[in-house]
Amino acid sequence: MSVQQYADFNLAGDIYRHSLTAPDRVAIESADGVVTYRDAAARGAQLADALRGSPAWVRPDGLPARVGILGSRSIDARLAVIGTCWSGATYVPIGVKFPQDRMLSILAQCDLAALIVDEEGVGLLNRELLAACPPLILVPDATAVDASGLSHLRVVSISGLPPGLGSAPSAVRADDTAYMIFTSGTTGIPKGVMVPAAAARHYTSTIAAYMDLTPDDRVLDTFELTFDFTVHTMFPTWFAGAALCLLNARRVMNAVKYAKSSGITVWNSVPSLVGMLRQMRALGMGELPGLRLTLLGGEPVTKNIVDVWRTVAPNSEIVNVYGPTETTVIVFAHRVPDPVDVTPGRDVVPIGYPLSGVDALVVDEMGAPVAPGNYGELAVSGVQVTQGYLNLPALTAARFPTLQGKRWFLSGDRVMCDAAGLYHCFGRIDGQVKVLGHRIELEDVDANLRLATHADVVGTVPWPMLDGMATGLVSFVVAESIDMDAVLQDLESRLPAYMLPKRIVVLAQMPFNSSGKVDRAALAEMLRDESK
Repeated sequence: MSVQQYADFNLAGDIYRHSLTAPDRVAIESADGVVTYRDAAARGAQLADALRGSPAWVRPDGLPARVGILGSRSIDARLAVIGTCWSGATYVPIGVKFPQDRMLSILAQCDLAALIVDEEGVGLLNRELLAACPPLILVPDATAVDASGLSHLRVVSISGLPPGLGSAPSAVRADDTAYMIFTSGTTGIPKGVMVPAAAARHYTSTIAAYMDLTPDDRVLDTFELTFDFTVHTMFPTWFAGAALCLLNARRVMNAVKYAKSSGITVWNSVPSLVGMLRQMRALGMGELPGLRLTLLGGEPVTKNIVDVWRTVAPNSEIVNVYGPTETTVIVFAHRVPDPVDVTPGRDVVPIGYPLSGVDALVVDEMGAPVAPGNYGELAVSGVQVTQGYLNLPALTAARFPTLQGKRWFLSGDRVMCDAAGLYHCFGRIDGQVKVLGHRIELEDVDANLRLATHADVVGTVPWPMLDGMATGLVSFVVAESIDMDAVLQDLESRLPAYMLPKRIVVLAQMPFNSSGKVDRAALAEMLRDESK
């Protein structure tokens, strides 16, 4: 089989291809070291061989094996992705900042064949977590893991693995699940979005062409693997044979300094990072003259953010990108003009136009298309629409209906398409919000808040806002009193840090809207009045 055939649907195929044609080119770089395409391919083949040794590798349902990656923003975690893809398995990121209960929930849902862990993740492998792990665990050094008494586990040192056999990446079918990202769920339990290889492969080639990526590019990656924006930073970069430059989470506030010293040509981040850097006075005039392209996504991009960034990177084109996890990262993009255009009645940049291969509709509550200029819910169709939610057929059927003879994803976002075909987003129809780029179901927070407080009536809103973007959450509880320390400690055991409320306010009475639901708008108004 040719190299190109191997690359068709296996996301590691590009690593293999460049390892043969440009082996000394940099594939991954961080403060911890440099990995060439030759090195990345060698590690990919090595990990793939080890993974195939799992006793749970062959699934009874015939689907590809699933491999968890418990890792941070590290080179080893990115190499784990390459190795998992190389093996033909589905990779499942598990965040090192997740509370243990959330990790256990993901492990229980996924039926993993193996788990790959980086150095930071090793410190989390306590007895309870190990007992829930799959039969094979690959870690940097097995002596750092105490698995005594857990006979079902085989813990293997990556450092001691034999060299890979040098085989090409495994053949992957178009409908095989390439990766699975867990997002916030309204029941308090995370839900897994299953992304097929064809969707990921189409996205990779489409966005690489849109960004005009070349082997000379150096692409900034500021994300954890659990954020699907990493699919955007990793695979299109490797498709082009460019260098992926990882910024350690501890150095994120030095992002501009790092970008300057590392010769970054393509910047990827949530817009709130720019806002936080501005607050810290870490943005210098004309500091990034070598930056040619900036992609901002994950939350609304305000005009103010664009204006500020143009003073920092005067030669950079700025692109606002939009896309739910369920539609494979990005489905809309907008090259922001100068002067900046904004959505009517808002100070935010339009989400733009559908990417190649993406169909879009604005529909009413009955799923019927609305005319241009009218508001409705955004529905997306095309090859990038994913397979749905793991083990949740009813929710999958509801969110991925058939309309006009095609399968669509109902985004839950309120949008309008203007007469020029430009799409504008006006926020969520339901209770879902973006906080610092993380998609959060407010009901997920509320569900865990009810458990922690034993209160029946609770409500959470995004607050405070910076340049129109949420930077945190504030929760409200109807109760005579609560033990604040105990409640926060309980929530910390249930929710990732980005989902924890910054404050919990006790109310005697909760405001309700005409539908009898908690009036989140009224709660937000309370906070606005308080801040005056």
